[in-house]
Amino acid sequence: MSDIPLHPLEAKVLSSLKPDTAVGFDSLVSNSGLSPDQVRRALSWLSSKGLVIITEIGSTKLFRTSSGVPELALVDKIRERGGSITLGELRQSLGSDQEFSAAVGRANSMGWIRIEPSKGGSTVSLSMKDSSKRLAHLIEFTANGLEEREVPEECQEFVPDLLKRGLLTRRVEKTVHVSLSPAGRQRIFASSSGTETYVEKLTPEIISSGRWRSVDLRPIDVEAPAPTFHPGRRHPVKEFINEVREVYASMGFSEIVGSSIQTAFWNFDALFTPQDHPARELQDTFYIKGASDTTLEREGVVDRVGSTHENGWRTGSRGWRYAWSLEEARRLVLRTHNTVLTVQATAESHGKDARAFSVGRVYRNESLDYKHLAELHQMEGIIIGDGLNIRHLKGVLSKFYGQLGMSEVKLWPSFFPYTEPSMQVMTYSKLAGKWLEMGGSGIFRPEVTLPLGVTKPVLAWGCGLERLLMIRLGLTDIRQLYSNDIGWLRGRPEIASSQNLPG
Repeated sequence: MSDIPLHPLEAKVLSSLKPDTAVGFDSLVSNSGLSPDQVRRALSWLSSKGLVIITEIGSTKLFRTSSGVPELALVDKIRERGGSITLGELRQSLGSDQEFSAAVGRANSMGWIRIEPSKGGSTVSLSMKDSSKRLAHLIEFTANGLEEREVPEECQEFVPDLLKRGLLTRRVEKTVHVSLSPAGRQRIFASSSGTETYVEKLTPEIISSGRWRSVDLRPIDVEAPAPTFHPGRRHPVKEFINEVREVYASMGFSEIVGSSIQTAFWNFDALFTPQDHPARELQDTFYIKGASDTTLEREGVVDRVGSTHENGWRTGSRGWRYAWSLEEARRLVLRTHNTVLTVQATAESHGKDARAFSVGRVYRNESLDYKHLAELHQMEGIIIGDGLNIRHLKGVLSKFYGQLGMSEVKLWPSFFPYTEPSMQVMTYSKLAGKWLEMGGSGIFRPEVTLPLGVTKPVLAWGCGLERLLMIRLGLTDIRQLYSNDIGWLRGRPEIASSQNLPG
């Protein structure tokens, strides 16, 4: 081992070790004159070269978090009064009623005190079973830390309760000891014999004097372990959103964005969702408490939508046949779907042909589990144009999902309040080996489009993003995407490009 080149930090640490004695880490820092980080680095190198033996010894210590224990204060007060005191005096001397009650209860349950009736009320006196001094000793012993295995046997009964109450805390401490290996002892001997004459770097003086011709530069061990490097990366959800945007853009769509806070009018009413629909209940929707958009008036589009709910307006429908409430429509909600953005884009198109998409967060009052989140992403789209039908819808969705790695798309009949016909989007994934439910689609009903001034067919769809991403990453629990597990984020596989997916 004498031919292994040493870094100057390694040489300093090695020379600070004793041939036959293990040295503690703190002593090694002091003896070498290096910083703790430098010593750690040098020990890592020396250990990889087999020159030192590093031993970690773990110990669990108990530390008190407070010197004040209510039941001890109670016993001390009784002891100050000669071993007996009235309950009223004791209450006044200990402060708060809650602390007093807890102290009396614990002291009584451990048999430290007796409570007996007397003329002036109850009297509290110390019993013959008073073991409070053992608890006091434990509190004293743990002031600067006490190894748990060294707690006296007579005090061990108090430890679980004190830990539970937060009066004691448990810390695990590790002690590092370093000793020379046989190869390390040989290396120290070789160094002391003057066999190491390496020069660390060429200085101007060495070069100008010509000494560079005769000196030996310290060799570099190219096989030495290097520190792990974790380059910055985008979150997998962000990476996938960017891919989805590229796919939509390649198909001629324009992106639309909007606020997460929307009126119930655009989130529900404009989509022909009745005001008594279960989806509008608190258990499904997050409402902004006490907030509403008072600028919303029953005129123009708002009036036409309200009339459509009440009697169908001019859509040929009978509507939902109830008295539509403007106040309900004014309520503010966290958007429950991105269709709120595509219906706004439909209104803003003024009946002209358009292709628009949105990728954004939606919010639902869901119980969190392996396949449900309260906050997730949806990727939605609309196409406005003459003569559009379900065949066009399937063609667009097949193209879209095909670019995301899905080989086939099926549309199953379903129901949504704002589309007719309504279709469930099913895609086949070769990665998962099965058909998967992606979301809803259909053609906006006349009750949605006509009040907005649009007479052309509007293809619409809205599908979940996280479910597709889970397939890409091989996850079975949707919560892992947002767990902020640094180890998983660093080590996760790259999201396969849609061009490289089987499809």
